[in-house]
Amino acid sequence: MVRVTPEVHGVLNINKPSGMTSHDVVDAVRKILGVRRVGHTGTLDPQATGVLPLCVGRATRIAQYLTQADKEYVMTLRLGITTDTLDAAGKETGRVEEVRVRREDLLAVLPRFIGEIQQVPPLFSAKKVQGERLYRLARRGQSVERRPVTIRIHTLELLEFTPPFARLRATCSKGTYARSLCDDIGRALGCGGHLHALTRTRSGRFGMEGILRLGELEDRVREGRLSDVLMPIGEALAHLPAVRVAPEAGPLILHGGAVAAALVVQFPPDVGRGTLVRVLGFRRQLLSLAETTLASPDFAACEKTRVVLHPVRVFSGVA
Repeated sequence: MVRVTPEVHGVLNINKPSGMTSHDVVDAVRKILGVRRVGHTGTLDPQATGVLPLCVGRATRIAQYLTQADKEYVMTLRLGITTDTLDAAGKETGRVEEVRVRREDLLAVLPRFIGEIQQVPPLFSAKKVQGERLYRLARRGQSVERRPVTIRIHTLELLEFTPPFARLRATCSKGTYARSLCDDIGRALGCGGHLHALTRTRSGRFGMEGILRLGELEDRVREGRLSDVLMPIGEALAHLPAVRVAPEAGPLILHGGAVAAALVVQFPPDVGRGTLVRVLGFRRQLLSLAETTLASPDFAACEKTRVVLHPVRVFSGVA
């Protein structure tokens, strides 16, 4: 297998196949590229497919920021059967022989799950409780309290309904479990249900366009065309709002300094206090990530000496 230089940095948009864990995909890419520093940006269940951005080399430093991006899923809900894992891989825990759900019934229920909602993580999930993964506790037969977490479903639409199967598309915040969403919808309809199939179609700025199968990645490496599919670090973070600063701010930022309003050339129009933003130099090069100390409407009227950006991550010589 062809090995590439260890000096490889950027983000790959990998099409995760069914039957592999996200860590399996990471290991496969490590072998294909011949590098060790590879990390994923959000776990997909083994049966799930679709968008799995992988950070390579110095890009592993931005993995946590890509994980925070919104996601889009296309899921198939199977009504009438519940399972212990809330998906098709689990053991059946309940069955309704005749599912009497009409299309209009399903459409009437979906709006309940749009907006900010509370969701209980699945028992068989990687979420940690008291320092241990839930799925490990579940496999030992231990019962543990799972507190609901706040998530946001931006959109939830019905694509196809062929009872007992319904195809849905959802756009949502990080931390959303498609399995729990399907289980909740099934409960709301009174017949139960589980996640039958799942494809992640978007994660932040990464979508199905230009997505790579592992075999295609091997071909790119063999042909010496890895750079064609390796997204630069700065571009991978382009889903975050951008603040442009004056040239004299560069040395200050690269040494981890906070930024005052007088050094800001352009402030985004629709950000709130505490928003994570990209800090771009005068030539639009990525200097750092920072948190805003005020909202957009307050920027124009603030004192020039006021600190408006607190550094979070500096990218000197990286992007």
